[in-house]
Amino acid sequence: MKLLLISYGDVEYNSRLRRLISVFSRMGELHTFTRGKELLTEYGKTCNASYLSFVVSAMNYARKLDSVDLLILDNRRATIPGLLIKTQKHPAYTVQDCRELYLFDEVRYFTGKVGCIFEKGMARKADIIICANNERAEIMKNRFSLTKRPLVYENIRRLEYTTNEEKKLARQKLAPFLKEDEIRIISLSACSINRTDDVLVKNLQRVQKKCRLFLAGDSKPSDEKVIKNLIVPDLRNKITILGQLNRSELKYLVSHCHIGIVNYGQYDTNNKYCASGKLYEYLYEGIPVVTTTNLPLKRICDEEKIGVADNQFADGIDEVLSHYETYKENVRNYTERVTIADNDNRLINEIERMLRGS
Repeated sequence: MKLLLISYGDVEYNSRLRRLISVFSRMGELHTFTRGKELLTEYGKTCNASYLSFVVSAMNYARKLDSVDLLILDNRRATIPGLLIKTQKHPAYTVQDCRELYLFDEVRYFTGKVGCIFEKGMARKADIIICANNERAEIMKNRFSLTKRPLVYENIRRLEYTTNEEKKLARQKLAPFLKEDEIRIISLSACSINRTDDVLVKNLQRVQKKCRLFLAGDSKPSDEKVIKNLIVPDLRNKITILGQLNRSELKYLVSHCHIGIVNYGQYDTNNKYCASGKLYEYLYEGIPVVTTTNLPLKRICDEEKIGVADNQFADGIDEVLSHYETYKENVRNYTERVTIADNDNRLINEIERMLRGS
């Protein structure tokens, strides 16, 4: 079977995209067209041009393939080239991964509303739809008027070092920030006000034990300015803003922290019913979490006892630290039971079953 995966995601930074590539490469002869500097010589090409150029280039790439048995469209921006490729290549089956859940009546900008229209239209034409958790599957079935409930492919993933050299460079860069007498807390949402990192910073002073908060990730300049203004003198030795890190640097930093922060806003459906890969990146490094009270996050904290859901953060951090070894043991038990391999195999088996029509 010949497969073509189209994604406007950057393969260098997009962990779900890399997992999808890993999954579909096991199902046949996979070809990919994505964005990013990292050239996937084994599977296909990348494109760093504008969106319009990406659409044209994706179509040209598909045109060079003799045939396509399974077309995989990763997220909303893949739907436009996907619809055009369907017209050209007439693939036998189409799989659509709706990793996000932006709804027409919630997005503010024209381009976002257009994206919602194309995503919903493509969902009605796709043979198989994938989403990232059970809550989203139920919402999509009702809001998109689907005859079948989407398959659920959770964002279960772990951080990996890319090369030994990058591991060494990561240690050289980040080891000086690590102090033995501090509790290290990491947030991978950077300085995001929408994700309440301002609340996290404000309440850090309430944490009872001596700690340091690392804010890692790409931030809007306006958000970073707000966060920096919140760092009063008493917090200057407790907060480090690191900016965007590569995969090896993330792996090194998270593996040397004690608690991971998983925080999302509550202002739209996509965020309320978040499907966090960051959660699993923390858990697979063996560290408990403190999350916001979004339903999927609160559910896993309450059911599995791998952390605490607390929108104000400080009490949750104190609770985890007060019973740290218990939470660590719960994390170990959970990650031994819920594996990346099982998550991947479940998706492959379900897709193959649907393709067989059973």
